[in-house]
Amino acid sequence: MRIRASTILGLLAACWIAAPGAAADGAPRVRWLGVAGFAVEAGDDTILLDPYLSRPGFWRTFFRAYVPDESVLSPLLAADGPAPELGRGDLILIGHSHFDHLADAPWIASRTGATIVGSGTTLALSRGFPLDEAQLRRADPGDRLSQGAFDVRVIEARHMTLPTGSPPAPGTVSETRPWPLRAVDFRLGDARGYLVTHRPSGLRLFFLSSAGLHRPALAALAQEGVRADVLLVAISGREDDFVRSLLATFRPRVVVPQHFDDFFVPLADPHAGEPIRPGDLDAFEAEVAAAAEELGLAVEVRRPSLLEPIDF
Repeated sequence: MRIRASTILGLLAACWIAAPGAAADGAPRVRWLGVAGFAVEAGDDTILLDPYLSRPGFWRTFFRAYVPDESVLSPLLAADGPAPELGRGDLILIGHSHFDHLADAPWIASRTGATIVGSGTTLALSRGFPLDEAQLRRADPGDRLSQGAFDVRVIEARHMTLPTGSPPAPGTVSETRPWPLRAVDFRLGDARGYLVTHRPSGLRLFFLSSAGLHRPALAALAQEGVRADVLLVAISGREDDFVRSLLATFRPRVVVPQHFDDFFVPLADPHAGEPIRPGDLDAFEAEVAAAAEELGLAVEVRRPSLLEPIDF
């Protein structure tokens, strides 16, 4: 069933705070878009991370070609909509190329002119939407880029693994494939995290779109003394020492869990954004508390609410 724009706006109005933009102290404001998606905005500069919002449901996702749902996306991009930053994005950073991270990004970029940043697989899949080549930017681990008041550093990462020992939908894509694609066409590619620094405030946010770690990269960051104020991290399928490793490396003051909700539940559903396994989210918070105490850190866990902004 198609979701009407008026339905989305009505049902999500209660989730929207009607003064989007930077926080009063000039620090960025972050809005959770569901799954691993975030909008980070400060003044005239906006970065989007893995924006996935169409959420067509299980059967339509896997048994039909994937088509970004304009009836869902257009109202969200509107200046008076519940996630207006989507319409102002300058960069769209993609953590990896699975459909629940990438599949809506080319549609958004085609409407806003934003540049999609990611792996070779991310760019190959996006290119077939089609998008102008100027809107595609490959960024590999170690690369650094700037957009307005934001600096971005690309960090090598890993996807969480299934019990079989491999990640879901592994593999890379190098050739351009015209859309529409199937969900299974969105191969993993190369996973990466992004360290986003807002220069005016000095706020640093580390974004990780899957609960896998590349330990050599973390070790190098720790040796370098890199810190992050805020971690925006996926939690599903994490390893036993996932939380402690991240806290020991970045020594944050705030941790925001993500990718804990059911991405087959449409945004207009009143249960959208709720944890699929509430007990696992509780366990994650307990792991943060235990690791913070062991490391002598004061760390706050903030559970995000769908489409509501977070100030730091």
